[in-house]
Amino acid sequence: MLGSTTPRAWCDPNLGLPITDYGVRAGVQIGVHVNPLDVALYACKILNLEDATGPIVIPDLEGIAGSEYVDRAVKWLLANQTRTGNLCYWANNFPFPPSEMRTPWKSALTEAFGSLLLLVAGKTQWARRHLVTMLTDYSTGGVADVGEDSIRFLEYPSDTRSVVLNGMMHCLLILHECSIILKDDTLRRNFEIGFRTLKGDLGRFDAGFYTFYDSRKNPADEKYHRIHIKLLRLLYEKTQDPELLPYLSRWSAYMKTYPVMEPLIFLRHLIRSGGRLYI
Repeated sequence: MLGSTTPRAWCDPNLGLPITDYGVRAGVQIGVHVNPLDVALYACKILNLEDATGPIVIPDLEGIAGSEYVDRAVKWLLANQTRTGNLCYWANNFPFPPSEMRTPWKSALTEAFGSLLLLVAGKTQWARRHLVTMLTDYSTGGVADVGEDSIRFLEYPSDTRSVVLNGMMHCLLILHECSIILKDDTLRRNFEIGFRTLKGDLGRFDAGFYTFYDSRKNPADEKYHRIHIKLLRLLYEKTQDPELLPYLSRWSAYMKTYPVMEPLIFLRHLIRSGGRLYI
């Protein structure tokens, strides 16, 4: 997560699933938890789905490999769904104060990766239910910010409705893939709306010599900037939309100085934000 010490993760010997020690964040003891996003990420990585999802950057964990893990992940995700009305989602049962998340909270990124995994595993009915949640506005229980002709996927759906750039692009790529697998015109139209929204927003994430991690203007470190470029390039490969090319060119050029400039980028941010890494 942005600007934080990488949390320690390992495979729980009883569950056979990844668990993470989030430690203390923003003065709050979070502790050790299973994150449903991580459960889905490892399965999608094993299934070689990165051409559909974009790069999955996760550490290798002993005990998580092969089809046995994928089966465990699918079963766990099916057993740990929360159902509210016609919506299904996976809840994180821990707070995450840096992104204003209170227990329990959901995420568009989890819904996207989980939906694709269930779809590939043949659990189409459940995948569709989670895709509905992914496309439903935050105010009515979903994980999106839906306007008259816009849709933004919220990795951390809070009242500020801030958008995490890599999360938005991952969600678009997965929605595109699901629309193809299901031959679903509604999903395709929603992808097109979301893609137009992203194109209109890209300038907001360009800081002139680096990119922003989210719409709150938190800076992306070098790792996330690389991910931004890879995701944008994959979206271009899927859509062949020339409007993406100027950003691809500029953001790739930023990489020449990113390793040197990154400390200055974060210093500038801390000065601007009054000493707060997250704003």
